[in-house]
Amino acid sequence: MIVCSCNIVSRKDIEQVVIDFLNEDQWQLITPGKVFQAVSARGKCCGCFPGVIDIIVETTERYHELMQSPAPKVVDLLNRIADQRVRIEKAKKRARLKVAV
Repeated sequence: MIVCSCNIVSRKDIEQVVIDFLNEDQWQLITPGKVFQAVSARGKCCGCFPGVIDIIVETTERYHELMQSPAPKVVDLLNRIADQRVRIEKAKKRARLKVAV
């Protein structure tokens, strides 16, 4: 399934990049920007970023479940990712308001 039509990036592409990042450091914060850089793309309209964050969260949860990671550390990591999504949503809203004015 294509997640980013601007760059033709699929869900499978994103999941693989996230797994590769987690294999390097299972506690790092993975952002849409890092994912896009890893697939040699960049956010253009950034409309896909909320969906990309959802895929990052889902893939990270599955990864840590398989690795039997300590729950408190996983919860902290997922909270950091959720905070990232809130920041992106606020930035998009501000951008839309600037365009409307």
